[in-house]
This record gives sequence, C-alpha cells and structure tokens, in this order.
Amino acid sequence: MVKGHQIDLVPLEAVDYARLASREPTEVEKLFKASQMPGFFYLNLESGPTGHTLADLKDIYALAERYFDQPHEEKMKGYRADQDRGYKPGANDETFEARPLHDALVFLSLFLMLMLLTQIARDERVQKTLVLPCILDNHTKLLGDLSSACDSITQTILSCLSDALNLEGIDRFEHYHRNDQPSDTGLKLCYKPESNTLAEVGGNQHTDSGTLTLLFCDRWGVQLEHPETKKWAFVVPKPGHALINIADTLQALSGDRLHSCLHRVVQPAGVVERRYSVVYFLRPGKQ
Repeated sequence: MVKGHQIDLVPLEAVDYARLASREPTEVEKLFKASQMPGFFYLNLESGPTGHTLADLKDIYALAERYFDQPHEEKMKGYRADQDRGYKPGANDETFEARPLHDALVFLSLFLMLMLLTQIARDERVQKTLVLPCILDNHTKLLGDLSSACDSITQTILSCLSDALNLEGIDRFEHYHRNDQPSDTGLKLCYKPESNTLAEVGGNQHTDSGTLTLLFCDRWGVQLEHPETKKWAFVVPKPGHALINIADTLQALSGDRLHSCLHRVVQPAGVVERRYSVVYFLRPGKQ
C-alpha cells in the first residue's frame, strides 16, 4: 500500500557488497542467480569498502537540486547536441522541440523527454579533460569519488560473474571493460518531474543498452516486468542499497545466461514528488 493505493511489488534479492568483495561463495552464488532471473537486485552498501558512498549521496542529491533549479540559459551552457554527455533538456524545457521518433530510439528519446539529466563521462574525468558547469565544478572531488566507487563496484560484480560462469582470459567480462580503453561509461545526475504516472509516461518500457546500470534513488520510480510471470511490479526503494540491473551488452557477452530485464520509469498512483537520482552506466570499451 503506497499513499492509499494498492500496488504490486517485486521481491528482489539483496546482495551484500562487502561479502561479494571478499568473494564469499554463497554471496557470489546469490549474485549469479539474481543476474539470471530477474536481472535486477539490490546491492547492500551499508558496510565494507564503499560505506562512504552512502554518506555522500545526500550531498549529491542536494547538489543535483541546485543544478537543475538554475535558469534554463545557465544549464544550456553544458548542452551537447551530438553526444550522450553533458546537459539534456526535458519536455518542459523552454527550447524542447518534439520530433518524430524512430522505433530504435523510442526509449532514449522518451527518456530524455521525461527527465532532465547531465552526464559526467568517466573518460573525461580520468583524462582530466572534463569541463563541468560552475555549480558542479566546485564539487569535483565529491563527484569523482562517487564515480570511482561505482567503477569499483561494477568491476567487482563483473569479476564475480566471470568466476560464476568459469570464464578465463579474454572471455572474462572485465576484459571488455578495462579502464585503459575509451568507453561511454558515465555518471548521470537525473531529475524527474513531480508527477510522473504511467498515463503520462506512456510506453517508455525498455532494456538498458550498456553492461550494468547502478541506480541510487530514495524515491519510488522503477517498475519491471518479471521475466517469468510477465507481470509489472514496482521496486521498493531500499535505504542503504543501490539498485543494479543487467543490461543488453552483458546478456549478449554471457550468451544469454544473464538477463537484461524490461523495465520503465514511473511513479505509483498517488505519489507526487520531485525525484532526484544518480545513475552509473557501465559500458564496454570501444576497442
């Protein structure tokens, strides 16, 4: 029951990151099973090597609010028309212009229409060529520390999944995600409007195109279609945890042994609130 409305909830496994980082067999097996079905799981970050990440999130949410509350003209200084980087305006933005959507781009285009976002590219951060808007530039260490923590988390997950599948050498998932290779891996700060119900978002169901998606959000907003039942259900926001999902590239690299699950961004009926989130998209190297 949420705000007086009965909704379906999806039960997800919670994997403990500290135990996973220690390669405890039972935790690696738990990760593997959750990655096979449904392809979504919680990652408990309340203890272990990334405990500081949770403490930083409150500051980053506040930073995101300050950034997105700026005048349109100020945010557009970080706009990049030809890249999935920098600032992207939403449907309510002053300069947004609707245009026909190709089927293959429906998710990406609708995703950008439904939220404001800015992406911080890992390559540019590591190469020290990253140019941030003034508000964010004063917090490069905060954002850099979070990006580094997310990279460590995703690399640990890839390594454990490679072990679970008995992969060796260049067949291991980490081989395709080396930090010395250029990639479109990046951190996104996102803002969703106060009202974002199913009737308003339409058919924005999708699978993610990268390798792994790591989401930090303390508000309702994710619904997935369970691969076995084909029923849609909401993911419960879980304090102290990140929400992880397998994406298309990892499903392909695993020979379909891991599952990229269909999901959508939507709030339950009766929930009307601003929603800030931080998303880390791990993508393979380009070489």
